[in-house]
Amino acid sequence: MDLTPLIEALERHDTVEIIGNSGSGLTTLANQIHETWPHAAVVGQDPIAHITFLRDTVIEEVAIGLEQHGVPREEMQARCEAILAAAGLAELAEHNPTKLSGGQTRRLAIAAVAILEPEILVLDDPFAGLDPNSAARIATLLRSLPSKLVLLGTRPRMAGEQFTLIDASLQPHTQPPTAPVLPAKVTPPVLPALDLGEVAATRGGKKRKWWQFRGAEEPVFTAGPIHLVARPGEVVWLRGANGAGKTTLLRALAGLDGNPGLEKTHGITVSLALQRAADQLAESTVRAFVDSDEALARLAEPAGSLPGIAFDPDSHPIDLPAAHLRLVQLAQVFAQGRQLVLLDEPNVGLDAPGRERAHALIADALANGQAIIMTCHDETFAAEVGEFGSVTARKLLAQSYP
Repeated sequence: MDLTPLIEALERHDTVEIIGNSGSGLTTLANQIHETWPHAAVVGQDPIAHITFLRDTVIEEVAIGLEQHGVPREEMQARCEAILAAAGLAELAEHNPTKLSGGQTRRLAIAAVAILEPEILVLDDPFAGLDPNSAARIATLLRSLPSKLVLLGTRPRMAGEQFTLIDASLQPHTQPPTAPVLPAKVTPPVLPALDLGEVAATRGGKKRKWWQFRGAEEPVFTAGPIHLVARPGEVVWLRGANGAGKTTLLRALAGLDGNPGLEKTHGITVSLALQRAADQLAESTVRAFVDSDEALARLAEPAGSLPGIAFDPDSHPIDLPAAHLRLVQLAQVFAQGRQLVLLDEPNVGLDAPGRERAHALIADALANGQAIIMTCHDETFAAEVGEFGSVTARKLLAQSYP
């Protein structure tokens, strides 16, 4: 790919954004920059890839890069504390980096790379899964860096020169935002409500394993309690800041992490779409993963104004573009036909066409009488769901460490 337009833009501006749909080559572009520009650093689309699993605390994780550069201890600690404060992670400095929420992990990944102050910092979809306050903090942090910024994403997020990536070519970004084509208003079947009662979940505080020489010092985290009623054909929008415990609660409802789950406690069948779609993969082909020829056929066929999704059912799901992997995951959980479907940040990774296709899948599920509990920091996405379905917002209060 010819990077000349990007090089020239970085000479004129501190921030350049490159917009493209999923599969257009944004991640390939990030890799090309990393391989060909010696003074560029990249924060990839998957924040987990930036966690080394070599350190026990968040601040130690951030310090690794500075350690490798031989920065003196006092300077290193001061810089780490400053960037954690800027990223809104100061209170989590002594927490285990593998126990953070998805949004907190993304902020940690950005901080761990940004602290090195590279000449050029490339960020692939840096605001995905962040609540509004966290996104504002990260935007402020990025503007304060001495680095030139290259932001990759499916829509503009910060002021600066903008390009659209089309056919492996950088073109001036002139495409005006268009309103999505949403499904028709859903008329769900009349079925009894699913009263879940007061629900809560905990994590941490696990007993010492027989092979561990010292007991775990991880604090007990409590999410909830919150009274939830899920009605067939309707959506409960579970709101809350990054780290409030939304994912912890959904996993507990699904019977994960040692929890009994709703099927055992209430007789309610449940499917869960994990926040990180790749974590849900246990099969080596798309066909085996979805396990529904009907669902695959619906994805491949046009839906209203949407073209069909072109993919090989025998390909590995991890080889799909991010938006397609998310859609395949949604198709899989809805095809299970469970009474209650839990969607953890289902908009993350979606481009504009993928977003419309996700709405079509959600509308089909509601029309079939499935109840949905959804977490989502993108208020626009939730509002779009409200255009064709009934949405009730519930807020989960901040995390608790008793």
